[in-house]
Amino acid sequence: MLPGMGLLMVSRDLFEEELAQRRGPRSPVRRRPRRWRRWLAGALALALAASAVGVAAVAIGDTRREAEGLRERVASLQGELGTTLARAEAAEARVAELAARIEELRRRLADLRKAKVRTVVRTETVTETVTETVYVPNGREVSVEVTGYEGMVRIYDVQLTHAYGYSDLIGIAENTSGEVISYAQLGCSFLDRDGRLLATSMDNKQDWRPGQTWGFVCSAEVDATGGILRVDELS
Repeated sequence: MLPGMGLLMVSRDLFEEELAQRRGPRSPVRRRPRRWRRWLAGALALALAASAVGVAAVAIGDTRREAEGLRERVASLQGELGTTLARAEAAEARVAELAARIEELRRRLADLRKAKVRTVVRTETVTETVTETVYVPNGREVSVEVTGYEGMVRIYDVQLTHAYGYSDLIGIAENTSGEVISYAQLGCSFLDRDGRLLATSMDNKQDWRPGQTWGFVCSAEVDATGGILRVDELS
C-alpha cells in the first residue's frame, strides 16, 4: 500500500456516510450537489500530496545514507593515499641517500687509484761485513761481500782473470743454508787501478741444493785491475 492510501480510504468512508445522511429519502427528482465533489477532489489531492511527501522522504533518507557511505569511503581512500604517498617519499629519500653514498665511495676509490699510496718500511740491519781478498797476477785485489747472508753461502777461490779483451771474476760458491735455494744471484763490479767503476755484471743459479757447490763466472768487456763480488739475492 502506498503512503497516504489509508488516509484516502478513511476520507472516502466518511464522505459516503455524510452523503447518505444528507440524501435522506429519495425524491423523485435526483439532484447532485456540487459541494461534495469539490471536497472529494481536495481530499484526493491531499492524499496524493501526502503520498508524494512520504515517497520523497524515503528517497531522501536513502540518498543521505548513500552520501554518508560515500563520504566514509572517500575518507578511507584519502587516508590510504596519504599513507602510500608517505611511503613513496620515504623510499625516494632512501634511494637518494644510497645514490649519494655510492657516489662518495666511487670518489674515494678514484682518489685512491690516483694516489697509488705505497708504504715502504725501512729497517736498518747492522751486520759485520765478511771480506775475503784474493790477489791475482793481473789485478790489485778482489773483495767478496756476503753481508746479510752469513751462514747461508760460502764463497772461496775467487780470482780476476783476463782473456780476449774481457775481465772475469770466477770462483766457487757453496750452499751452506741446509735448505734448497730456489734462486741465487751474485753481482760483480769491475774497477780500475784508482777504484773507479768500469762495469757491472751478474751470474745466477736456480734450485741450489744444500751442500752443492757452484762455479760462477762474471764477465765484462773491460780491462779491470780489481773487482767486488757480492751476494745480491738468495730465495
